[in-house]
Amino acid sequence: MNPSLSLSLFVWLLAHEYAAYAADVSARMPSYSSFSYTQMTSDRYPSPLKSHLSFPTPFAPPFSKVSTLLPKDVTYTTYSLHPTATLSADGEYGQSAYAGLWKNLSYTDTPPFTTTVSPTPVPTQELVYPPALPFRTIGEDCLSLPSDFIWGVAGSAWQIEGGLKLEGRGPSILDSIGAIGTPPGSNDSNVADMNYFLYKQDFARLAAMGIPYYSFSISWSRVVPFGVAGSPVNMEALDHYDDLINTCLEYGIKPIVTLFHFDMPTSVSADEPDFAVHFLYYAKQVMARYADRVPYWVTANEPNMGEGLLFNTYNALTWILQAHVAVYDWYKKELGGTGKITIKFANNLAVPLDPTNPTHTHAALRYQNFLLGIMGNPLFLGKQYPEDVLNTPNLNLTALTVDEISSIHGKIDFWSLDPYVSQYASPTEDMEACVHNSSNPLWPSCVLLTNVQANGWLMGDGSNAYPYIAPQYVRQQLGYVWNTFRPSAILVSEFGFPVFAEAQKALVAQQYDLERTLYYQGFLQEVLEAIHEDGVNVIGAIAWSFMDNNEFGSFDNKYGMQSVNRTNGLLTRTYKRTIFDFVDFFHDHMAH
Repeated sequence: MNPSLSLSLFVWLLAHEYAAYAADVSARMPSYSSFSYTQMTSDRYPSPLKSHLSFPTPFAPPFSKVSTLLPKDVTYTTYSLHPTATLSADGEYGQSAYAGLWKNLSYTDTPPFTTTVSPTPVPTQELVYPPALPFRTIGEDCLSLPSDFIWGVAGSAWQIEGGLKLEGRGPSILDSIGAIGTPPGSNDSNVADMNYFLYKQDFARLAAMGIPYYSFSISWSRVVPFGVAGSPVNMEALDHYDDLINTCLEYGIKPIVTLFHFDMPTSVSADEPDFAVHFLYYAKQVMARYADRVPYWVTANEPNMGEGLLFNTYNALTWILQAHVAVYDWYKKELGGTGKITIKFANNLAVPLDPTNPTHTHAALRYQNFLLGIMGNPLFLGKQYPEDVLNTPNLNLTALTVDEISSIHGKIDFWSLDPYVSQYASPTEDMEACVHNSSNPLWPSCVLLTNVQANGWLMGDGSNAYPYIAPQYVRQQLGYVWNTFRPSAILVSEFGFPVFAEAQKALVAQQYDLERTLYYQGFLQEVLEAIHEDGVNVIGAIAWSFMDNNEFGSFDNKYGMQSVNRTNGLLTRTYKRTIFDFVDFFHDHMAH
């Protein structure tokens, strides 16, 4: 080869490589321009509800046409509490007898106002959306909910109303929680959220967020202060709840009404067979007046979790079932109601700690038999109480007769479930010994429960109470109910998450409750999967709760989508980010 040609080629290659290197260096050189701030936030607002909701067809005849269905000898009155009154000759149900109901109950907190507060428009600034979520749920754009999906928020009378001694209300079994001996301000529900006088403002706030359903309870002891059949009915309470329901509809919100949310009058016992008589007496007064405007009724809230509170013997579940059936039959057959009636069941699904171990599976199923099988068997399957429940000594649960099963079967329109979380189950060391020892703290289910996996990991992120962010078990929870009891539909009637130590945070930090949003987003995504992948007919999801309240003795377990200022005398509500994210989820996933 010509030496000069070889040198030329070398020079050319060298020059080519240098040019490539120079180009690469140039490409990696910093590029600068002048800095300027850009807008990182934008204001977005929820779509409010259209006001003045009316139903094309009433769900029952108006009160003017069905008042004759009520007992004819009822005394309608309003009581005023005079604590110093003593028993006198004014009768069994006189004013002094009413004062006697309260003689051992007093409260540390005093309601800051005693009349209904007129609503004001929600300030626009309160309706500005928080910053966008820092994540998007996998697959969230792929699945949709039916256009008639029932979604909204919930509360219950004793937990939010306040004014326990006002306007003729009688005491309930829950009043002892906030009564004498309570440290000041710790769990006194005499103020709670003062929803009894702030309900109009509360509806304005829900409507401004565009929330279409509100599930609430009526206080039995407000309507029938002495609780029992034949005793006087408090007209002031009936007028109050009539206006509450009308106001609900005025703001465009559909009501879901619970007749009995743990707050049973002190004069009534679920351990007695006449419980159904007293409950039907109360229910007739309420349903006859409001049923034309209420599409959904719940007879009782979580009676399957009522041991030690609602009842001491398991036969009470039979009496509660019979009370539910009595109301169902009266509503459907005599009142001519066309709405839907259900019972709300509590159940944090027990799953085997070790699914490959038959004893763990047996323990999980035994637990479920106690929690859901007792009431679910006769209602949905037309079957006797579970055998392992009936075979537990000293339970005081009498087997149903064939006629009783027949009268109960099918007297419910869909399954309502409050599935906050799941839990792992395993048997006690000697389950048989536990079953025969009613003093064992694990009796009668005799099942060990934990939220720690067999490998030592928590099942999810913990809260300030028992719920966990563990959506991986939602489909099993729904699938268990769907395939075991075979209802026509399932309503998730409560689910929620109290953020850990939220009460200790500044208000602005309480507002940014990202963990609660994670709980709801994960849970609802699994509901979508249950509908589309598992064929479960889930017809709705109602969040607990629409504001922080008295969680049966604690204001520290904050489940609310709004905070409540308990120190300014006004009980001011403040939206948290979860309520915006919750609304967004349904707007993103509802079929149009």
